[in-house]
Amino acid sequence: MNYKESLEASKQHKEIYLRGINALIEKRQKESHAKRDEFSKDILNNPQKYREELKRILGWPLTENVVDKPASCTSETLYEKDGLCAYRMSFEILDGIKLCGILIKKDDKKRPLVITQHGALGSPECICGFYETTGNYNDFAERILNRDVNIFAPQLLLWDENQYDVKFSRSVIDAKLKRVGSSIAAVELFGLMRIIDWFEKQSYVGSIGMAGLSYGGYYTMLLAAIEPRIKSAISCSFFCGGDVLREFCDIHYFDLGNKMSWAEIVSLVYPRKMYLAIGDKDISFPFTESQKEFNRLEKICRKVGTDWVDFEIFHGDHEFIKDDAFIKRMTADLN
Repeated sequence: MNYKESLEASKQHKEIYLRGINALIEKRQKESHAKRDEFSKDILNNPQKYREELKRILGWPLTENVVDKPASCTSETLYEKDGLCAYRMSFEILDGIKLCGILIKKDDKKRPLVITQHGALGSPECICGFYETTGNYNDFAERILNRDVNIFAPQLLLWDENQYDVKFSRSVIDAKLKRVGSSIAAVELFGLMRIIDWFEKQSYVGSIGMAGLSYGGYYTMLLAAIEPRIKSAISCSFFCGGDVLREFCDIHYFDLGNKMSWAEIVSLVYPRKMYLAIGDKDISFPFTESQKEFNRLEKICRKVGTDWVDFEIFHGDHEFIKDDAFIKRMTADLN
């Protein structure tokens, strides 16, 4: 065939197609709001039903009993000084999958344990202050540790590939897991639950809380929603409207928008304690959308009130809130 044309000749047709797809998404998103309201209308009356549905959406292994023995644990002592002990611990959460983390404890007296969760490009070593700076974590693990609790910082599949020279693609791994009925979040949430199983049997562990930044805030909200053993939690720099987070494929699941957004998920924490914070300069998660989502949460909880949850827009960027008020309240809840 001898016909030839410039690239510009078909450009408008591609633009029309793209506009159509985007218009379809916008229409379906608007429709999903009503569907979500209808689906979750009795979420506070039957929270366990919705926890099980959330687990089903996230996928295996949250959906079934896949283990018949406690998680095994190995431990390496890193530091013993000034009344503190630090250990690198490795838990076999599933056959062949070992999830590690840093435990910092004071002594064998029973104290609350707070899971301190890093975000993207993060590590437990970073937030525990093993490197020169904790960056936008703002020393939050140490600030929690100073409130007479112990901390455990897990390593999720979010580290800086270049820093450690351990390469991976979280999105590709998540896609492969979703093809077989799972997801990276389901595997890691299951792993954190297995780790809680282990810790709650230790004589030095009392009540359990959790605090996280960014992806760590994402995991904090999900784990607190599905795991009643989390008694109080802080999620920083993540809580936002579900439609806003469209670029993060690993936090989206089939049909989730028609059933639950973050307001519904956080409502599953009731009547336990939850603290939500977002910076007014955060370019990743617009605080105005976070405020709208909290307004939705207030509407969902109009019959029970919101004394159990607090929301703060702080002056700052994508970082852990520098004010200690939420930390003081969380640790007071746990004590």
